[in-house]
Amino acid sequence: MPLGRHSNKGNGMSAETNKANFRAGFVALIGQPNAGKSTLMNAILGDKVSIVSDKPQTTRGRVTGILNLDNAQIVFVDAPGVLKSTSGINKFLQAEAKDVIDNADVVCVLLAADSTEDHARDLIKMATDSKKPWVAIVTKSDLLAGTRTPKFFGYFLEERVPFVSISTLKRTDEARAEVLSRVVPLLPESAGPLYDEDLYTTQTMRQMAAEFIREACFENLHQEVPYGLAVRINEFKEDERVPRIRAELVLEKDNHKAIVIGTKGATIKKIGMEARKSIESVMGQQVFLELHVQVKENWSQNPRMMKELGYVLPQE
Repeated sequence: MPLGRHSNKGNGMSAETNKANFRAGFVALIGQPNAGKSTLMNAILGDKVSIVSDKPQTTRGRVTGILNLDNAQIVFVDAPGVLKSTSGINKFLQAEAKDVIDNADVVCVLLAADSTEDHARDLIKMATDSKKPWVAIVTKSDLLAGTRTPKFFGYFLEERVPFVSISTLKRTDEARAEVLSRVVPLLPESAGPLYDEDLYTTQTMRQMAAEFIREACFENLHQEVPYGLAVRINEFKEDERVPRIRAELVLEKDNHKAIVIGTKGATIKKIGMEARKSIESVMGQQVFLELHVQVKENWSQNPRMMKELGYVLPQE
């Protein structure tokens, strides 16, 4: 079932005003890999629901985060990074991103300040083609020193692209306020919230555990290894005094197995320790996490294996 821990609600409006002007809807966060979508969503929610890594293509499936305000409920959907390649798992990632846009009420285009004009044009076209209300958010503004402007700034001015520039890491509260001020007015009016106001994500704890394990893999593995790795939860016993989770790290190449395990098991032990801490922070209690490694050669090229590992295209 979806996770609820506390209500992240409140901006001081009266109940009578809320009823008359309440808005609710789905907001798609789209952008290139590493545009800062996951970081922004976590910052807005004040809860970690989407995994974060400096490596691109960390997000593989849509991740939802629910923000409850007095006058609105916003269901943010963090989509996989937009790619041009459609080989292997990239086909799934592209289909996921498109489906997220198709089912959104509002589209937020996230562009890192160091993005190219071509990337900006491609993403803005996706937003305009969706026929949904949209806004562009320039992230990582701290990457630009002094008076430097993004390479796509001239295009934005020429086409009168509506945008807001933020730095989530350095000015979190300011970034949150800026994004909400743009997004809330674009949401459709609603008779009430779409989800219970105690929920902050539609992900289950089982799904989040798999993602936290994959995040730890991205942080501790290098080169192409994490991109050919998937996580499968084989056992999740949440009703025990100490919840027990048994998971497999599924690899595409046999020569990656030794890398993942590490010398005397040091790497997989570190992955397990970091993942366990993340899981415990959400569950609010100690858990027992057991990791195993399995090789499934070229699993990302195998439709049956893709489905087994949860990478199912929206139309399937």
